[in-house]
Amino acid sequence: MSMNHMDDFLYQLKKYMEYTTELRSSYEHLSEHEKSLVVEASPTKNSPETIAKQAYTWHDDLFERLNKTR
Repeated sequence: MSMNHMDDFLYQLKKYMEYTTELRSSYEHLSEHEKSLVVEASPTKNSPETIAKQAYTWHDDLFERLNKTR
């Protein structure tokens, strides 16, 4: 863990992006029935595709904001 909490957060966010990408990739190989089960079980009712897109948007927006303030 670094002394900078924002750097730590950014590191974890990047790892989250990687995990959501792997999750999305696994999801793509499921049958339609299995995909439906996954989405229905999701607390937000979102597919891994949506979650991965949100993670990338979060990452990109945060980096853009940080670059403007640094």
